[in-house]
Amino acid sequence: MDTDKVKIYGARVRVDSMSKVAEIEGAEKEKMREKVQKIIAHGINCFVNRQLIYNFPEELFADAGILAIEHADFDGIERLALVTGGEIASTFDDPESVKLGHCKLIEEIMIGVDKLIHFSGVEMGQACTIVLRGARYGIVLFLPCLAKFFLLPSLFMLRAARYIIKFLGH
Repeated sequence: MDTDKVKIYGARVRVDSMSKVAEIEGAEKEKMREKVQKIIAHGINCFVNRQLIYNFPEELFADAGILAIEHADFDGIERLALVTGGEIASTFDDPESVKLGHCKLIEEIMIGVDKLIHFSGVEMGQACTIVLRGARYGIVLFLPCLAKFFLLPSLFMLRAARYIIKFLGH
């Protein structure tokens, strides 16, 4: 969402009046509006972005009924694209060339004091989430479906270890 070339190239602009500043701001705002309209043209209802989404584009997304999620890490976006059956788009000029991902439900959940965004009912159905919660921290592991065959013996070992610890009085 950051198409501001001034930030990218570190350019400096000098103007002789505040009306020129307002003119530049208006042009930048219009560029952002056009970019958001290109994204909206894809027919999505959720937009996940790696960077900050400023108030103006977020307002445009909200007006169009689109949930905007910002500050997603690259690995998370790659996994999300994989399990939802979509692809990561870097340009938005041609909506027909972008394969969109699908899921049935997006919700924010709390695990301890941490807020997480949970995507369920994913198209590919090849992922599951296991949350191992300790006394001080939580770990979220994303495992492929076949991992359940390797995971079950580990869970039985953890369960057995819990009983051994209780038996020893800890």
